[in-house]
Amino acid sequence: MSEARPLVAISSEIGRGHPSYLDSVLTALQQLGRQVPLTTACGLGWSLARLLYRLGSQGGLATSLYNLVRTSRPSRLQLSLLDSGLCRRFRGTDATVIVDHPLLAHLLSPVCPVAYIHAEIAAPAICSVKKAWRILVPLEYTASRLVAAGISRENLCICGLFIEPEIAAVAPAAFAERQQRLSSSAATLTIGFFTSGAYPAPHLRAIDTAVASVLAAGHQVLVFAGCGQSRLKSCEARTFSSRQEENCATAASFTQLDCLVAAAHERTNWAVGLGLPMFALLPHIGPFAHENFGFAEAQGVCLPLSEPENFGREIRKLHHQGRLAEMSAAGWEKFPITGAETAASYLNRPS
Repeated sequence: MSEARPLVAISSEIGRGHPSYLDSVLTALQQLGRQVPLTTACGLGWSLARLLYRLGSQGGLATSLYNLVRTSRPSRLQLSLLDSGLCRRFRGTDATVIVDHPLLAHLLSPVCPVAYIHAEIAAPAICSVKKAWRILVPLEYTASRLVAAGISRENLCICGLFIEPEIAAVAPAAFAERQQRLSSSAATLTIGFFTSGAYPAPHLRAIDTAVASVLAAGHQVLVFAGCGQSRLKSCEARTFSSRQEENCATAASFTQLDCLVAAAHERTNWAVGLGLPMFALLPHIGPFAHENFGFAEAQGVCLPLSEPENFGREIRKLHHQGRLAEMSAAGWEKFPITGAETAASYLNRPS
């Protein structure tokens, strides 16, 4: 039997979602006995890309321009600015290069075998990397969007939703306990609030306002403010030194959570696959959020956080109507949640 192909991984370290998906796949590979070397994309171009990510999330004209740039395929000039020796380093390698971001996939796929972890449900034009050896996607919906954009179906691997391993492990118990609370109109609920990696100013304001509204309505909150110092002004929030620490803390609290407030990015997977009703922060920022939200809304698991100042009353109304219990049930056992494990098995198979 032939041996599995050598693997290396490159992280964009842009935001939380893309690197988090790669974290999950590398953890699953480690559980299969594969220790995969990991490199972080560096250089001036990547520093500028990370800066653009942060600036483009702050609302107004900057966000509009950011959404426009991120939706379209990158130009040759953009890719040359991002290269910083990566193409020279990996040209002709016999390893499969696992990447977490469409910009890395566009950059490297002409020179080496690239496995692009596209774990978002949404699939805007920037994600159609035609020269990638494989694009690993969560759902048939995602695959069909990429096929319509010109990607060969044989270059796609449908894996299931990519859920953080620490959280997937506690998901069944959390769902059972959540359903009990949501089915009782007398229960006090706990709402989880999560910031995104870019800390968009409009989202931070909405979280501050919505937290106060929920507390005034007599419910409880858990606020997760990501890595580093909290940028929320008026509510107590937990911060973490790493994504792994944040995942472990989230997993430890997951059985307490009855609803989720977050941007429609990677945590949309929790609403779609783990039975955790979601309220999406507005405005939608970046190339994935609007489509992720549309998919989750169509599944009956997500609503917009349109009026943060009235959110507590909205939660109370939806709870008493039984709507929250329905949203939770609609997001459970409809899609596989072992995307990271399936991707790891696929990448670990003999060549």
